[in-house]
Amino acid sequence: MNHSNFLESLAARCKEQFEENCGQLHIIFPNKRAGLYFATYLAELYEKPVWSPIITSFESFVEEQQDRKLADELQLSFVLYKAYKSLLPHAEAFDAFLPWGEMILKDFNDIDNYLVETNHIFRVIKSQKELDDSFDFLSEDDKKIIQGFWQGFLPEPDKKQTEFIKTWSILDQLYERFNTLLQEQNLVYKGRLFREFSDNCDSLVGKQVWFAGFNALTRAEEKIIKRCLDGGQSDIFWEIDSYYFEGEYQESGLFFREYAKDPAFKASIERDIQSQINHKNKQIELVSAPLRMGQIMATCQQLEQLSLSAGGIKDTLVILADESYLPNLLDKLPPSVGAVNVTMGWGIGHARFYILLQKLIELQYSLSKNKGRQLKFKELQSILSFNDLLAISDDDVETFIKHCLAENRYLFQLEDFEEEFPHLVELIQPKEVSGDYLDALVDFIQAMDLEMLGALDKSVAITLHSTFKRLASASADQQIELSMASLLRLYKKLGNTIKLPFTGEPNSNLQVMGILETRNLSFKNVLIVGMNEGSWPKDSSTSSFIPYNIRKAFDLPTTEHQDAMQAYLFYRLLHNTESMWITYNNITEFNKNGELSRYVQQLQYESEIQFVESSVETKVLAEPVFHITKQKNGETLTQLRRYLVGSENPRRLSPSALNTYIDCKLKFYFNYIEEIYEPDEIKEDIDPSLLGNLLHTSMEFLYEGKKELTEEVMKELVGQIESAVNRSFVENKLEIDQVKKARGRQLIVYEVIKQFVSYILKADTRYTPFEVIALESKDYTVDFEIETLEGTEKVGLKGVIDRVDRKNEHIRIVDYKSGRDNREFSDIAQLIDVDAGDNRNKGVFQLLYYSMLYKDNHPGLTLPIQPLMYNSKDLHQPDFDGQLKQKGNKEAGRTAGVLTDYSMVEDEFKETLTYLLTEIFNTSIDFTQTEDLRKCQYCPYIEICRRG
Repeated sequence: MNHSNFLESLAARCKEQFEENCGQLHIIFPNKRAGLYFATYLAELYEKPVWSPIITSFESFVEEQQDRKLADELQLSFVLYKAYKSLLPHAEAFDAFLPWGEMILKDFNDIDNYLVETNHIFRVIKSQKELDDSFDFLSEDDKKIIQGFWQGFLPEPDKKQTEFIKTWSILDQLYERFNTLLQEQNLVYKGRLFREFSDNCDSLVGKQVWFAGFNALTRAEEKIIKRCLDGGQSDIFWEIDSYYFEGEYQESGLFFREYAKDPAFKASIERDIQSQINHKNKQIELVSAPLRMGQIMATCQQLEQLSLSAGGIKDTLVILADESYLPNLLDKLPPSVGAVNVTMGWGIGHARFYILLQKLIELQYSLSKNKGRQLKFKELQSILSFNDLLAISDDDVETFIKHCLAENRYLFQLEDFEEEFPHLVELIQPKEVSGDYLDALVDFIQAMDLEMLGALDKSVAITLHSTFKRLASASADQQIELSMASLLRLYKKLGNTIKLPFTGEPNSNLQVMGILETRNLSFKNVLIVGMNEGSWPKDSSTSSFIPYNIRKAFDLPTTEHQDAMQAYLFYRLLHNTESMWITYNNITEFNKNGELSRYVQQLQYESEIQFVESSVETKVLAEPVFHITKQKNGETLTQLRRYLVGSENPRRLSPSALNTYIDCKLKFYFNYIEEIYEPDEIKEDIDPSLLGNLLHTSMEFLYEGKKELTEEVMKELVGQIESAVNRSFVENKLEIDQVKKARGRQLIVYEVIKQFVSYILKADTRYTPFEVIALESKDYTVDFEIETLEGTEKVGLKGVIDRVDRKNEHIRIVDYKSGRDNREFSDIAQLIDVDAGDNRNKGVFQLLYYSMLYKDNHPGLTLPIQPLMYNSKDLHQPDFDGQLKQKGNKEAGRTAGVLTDYSMVEDEFKETLTYLLTEIFNTSIDFTQTEDLRKCQYCPYIEICRRG
């Protein structure tokens, strides 16, 4: 064949030989795509309509000649398991068998495709395994070597070695039983189909059949082709180049060199050899680029240059060695490229509809595994995020979520939302058997208005509907009940194996394909993306029950066969290509391979092809520090002045707000000026803030209504601790019906709160009798006067004091702390010192602030006010008294001592507070970010600041 393009040349030969009578010819290609291109070339040669040859793939051709139906992989897996169970009644569950079953199916397919005598190979396999087991005479080191060899073929050898050996010993019986069951159902798998037809294909003698573009033939295919050739009316055409055919060590020519020794193929091989690859005028541009996006961007730039060139982008092919690059490529294609035809499948595992059903099946599996458990809010919220696919309105979802947030509902029974989401309940309702759940999924999809879905989700829904029906049918026909674990495993596999074809125009200027789709096709410009070792060639090692040496002895496919086929797919692209452009990832990182494919390296070393190499560099610059500064002017100043008494829409500052300002001025700005709050969330776990609330409300409920607390009253209150804590949990919207419904971690918190309360009662008992004045009062406010650049102003301050009590002539301000707060402090000024870091005592600052509030709200009060901290760090100590202790300072002439009266530090504290408030309202001091990045770690505004 002397035409430069294989398919064009074949079309020219067809017209020349048959003229208008080509309708009597069968032409068989490795796949249907090559036939489509061939038909296009052939049509261009005729000026009037004629009958086309019958164009088909080898598999379709053989299937048409027989009356047995090809079973799909799901059917085969079920039939094989049924055969397996008939031989091993106590076999493992289908879920555990499935990976083995896939391996066995592949081995059976290979054995039949290569016409291996089954009794012989199974006997050899069993003999070799028995030989391995009988090596008792070997040394321990030799035994380890032998065992290491066999271990490579053991699925999960550490767990299921016994079951595996049983399977190995019954392979011959399993093969026979499997095929008997298939025959009873008029089903067959591909290998068996070809074996049976190759033994009974005399009907092909005398037919005019052309076989075109084949490389690696199975023994069954060889036998069928030779039977056709025996009639003298058929022919076979090869796409082959002398470069790899004549090179003894060129792996891509492996099969052709073998076929050339066969009298049936020798003449056609010699006729079709061309010499198109090894020319000095051929040139390949090799581009190294960093990782996926580096290659994608470089490819898109090259495509744009091609599209704007004189020749344009007509007759251009992009090959993705790694098919996962496809979404990125389509996303970045330049507009100048125009229409694109994608000739590769898109895995349904990325579709929203597939993901929704996976979440539902995972939930069903979890419910079946943990019978009686309640549903979690996050599970429901995750599913309701697909409300459009579930025919649930946005308003209904929003109402449900708002209600849950308001009530902090995070655990549900199905009946809790049965009226609101009946369709969802039907999909979540636990089923006794997986068959019932499959029926529910089928009914759900069948009841959907598919026209409301996007084109992609509609296609996925239709595909899954058909798949679920086949799965349910196969399960019922073979009387095999799937566990939910098996159903989930199968479903996840479908996401990787089922691919939806793209709709496109084959005659588009730009074609995008995977490696296998390129067989027999030729293009002027070829761009290969991701030409790395491990991507092309891919790892050709496969799991098998048949050891390598036995595969080799029986001429079954081995890694060498796989490598030769992958090599041929690459080298044949060079036959007619005028311009080849290749990218590869030059970064080795984690699981990314930075090595160029050996096929390209071989070409560089052995051929006369000219290589032009370039690289795409990604300049990595240290990201500049992202500074945010907000000046106190305009609207910001207006918002800030709301905290001044007499302003419009007044606000008041709490001690938490002041502590926030000290920690980070910008965080204060976001929270208290712009009022950017964290979104409400359902709290399943208890954070430090909620822990504190639980403690405070527990103590409030325990002491409410109590005025005089004596030792006798305290003894009575011990018995009321649990009731108070229960009320606290309910008040804080945590579900706890006598603790029985609480989750494990909440039970721990529940017990911790009870222990805290118990310690507080013990400390208070030592102080009895005393009078409770106020609990969690929210009425304390102060108008605090400061001097600003604009004159005298009053700042609105507020605070909620946990407890105020009185004994004799003493007032105590008690603050409960559930964290690791310290009761010791040094200088008052250090309480607001930004640079003090961990040494700044926020708890003491808060207590002195409360003491100031109380005293300023009782101007006639002459009694001493003592601030006390009931901190969890010290509360358990038998002599705990809650008193604050100030460290000594020799330079200031201050000795260490207990703070028994707020008036001891009142003047200094108010001076410090004045300094802080004056700074906040000083318009020349901006709101800036903290320099202590440790404070950014859990800050809700970290994404805005880009800190930490």
